[in-house]
Amino acid sequence: MPPPLIDRPHHVEVPESLNRELSAAQWLEWWGALVACEMGEDHRGPGEDGDDTAPRVARILQRRQAVFDPPDFDALRTTPQLQALVRQHSRESLLWAGRTRRRNPPGRPPDGSAFSWSLVKSVAERVARTHGVPIADVTGTAVVLRVEGIWSQPTGPGHMLCSTAAAADPDVAIPLLRDTFVSGLGA
Repeated sequence: MPPPLIDRPHHVEVPESLNRELSAAQWLEWWGALVACEMGEDHRGPGEDGDDTAPRVARILQRRQAVFDPPDFDALRTTPQLQALVRQHSRESLLWAGRTRRRNPPGRPPDGSAFSWSLVKSVAERVARTHGVPIADVTGTAVVLRVEGIWSQPTGPGHMLCSTAAAADPDVAIPLLRDTFVSGLGA
């Protein structure tokens, strides 16, 4: 699990009757499904070619609805406690997320990417040279989260989550990018 968010949303009132251990376990499972869904979006599925985006978009929407389907969150029907909490707070949370997206995260240059483009390019080129592969084979996905401190977590070959502070600090970003690119070779 990532550290706390930088710009925390409103406080959520949790009913006394809620089984916190069960809800925490359910949240962890849902978090894993949300991350897997997000990380799987950049891969082509069977029958998807580069010219027709309709099958890719349909696959992405179907995968998203299987884990995140407001307003009823039927994907959480097997976890009724979590489903009730998410339903109760989803509108406020989605409004908060929209406001947060419009602001520039700490550590990110105005109108810039979380990682310096020149840094990404340099690391990718080094990985290609070191491993004797074409630069086109060096790929990776990094999802940058607005969480406190320097934090990162690999989530599979060629995939990672990290904080805005980790992406903005070259001493941290270089090994994160290198490890992500290397783990994605041949994936």
